[in-house]
Amino acid sequence: MDITLAILSILWAWICFFIIPFGLPGNWLMAASALLLTYGENSVYTPLIILLVAAAVAEVFEALLGSKMALNAGAGKAGMIGSFLGALFGGFLLTFLVPVPIVGTVIGACLGAFLGAIILELALAQKDSASKSLVNIGFSAALGVLFGRLVKVSFGAAGAIYWTITVINTAF
Repeated sequence: MDITLAILSILWAWICFFIIPFGLPGNWLMAASALLLTYGENSVYTPLIILLVAAAVAEVFEALLGSKMALNAGAGKAGMIGSFLGALFGGFLLTFLVPVPIVGTVIGACLGAFLGAIILELALAQKDSASKSLVNIGFSAALGVLFGRLVKVSFGAAGAIYWTITVINTAF
């Protein structure tokens, strides 16, 4: 790999990292770029495999942590599904309503998980609307979504650092 390509590759990895909080697939883009750079080379595909596994694990954590924490707080399947769908739609819709980058997406996903878990628990699980456990379920779902995002960003940072070290060791 020549020096210019190495530098561009490192810059791209960090760009991929910085787009993750916006809800964009930075971990997957980082892994895809590793595939493009290692394809056909005589090198080992270990960095590519590591980045792919890290991206997959980060996605699973992000997707399921809100639902899992809602379940631990006493939610049923309805609350878990509500948490997941609420985070998905809330993150998308409030990204545009809150004009601060990243903040709107994170607040939207957490608020969506909170409301989604509560609404579906009320509608489908027939929980008492005055129950303190509903607020606890919603709060746990929101906290789980926040932790899931932090895990995904952490995996992205680790991937960018790993890719930087790998490229430096290979190119220089």
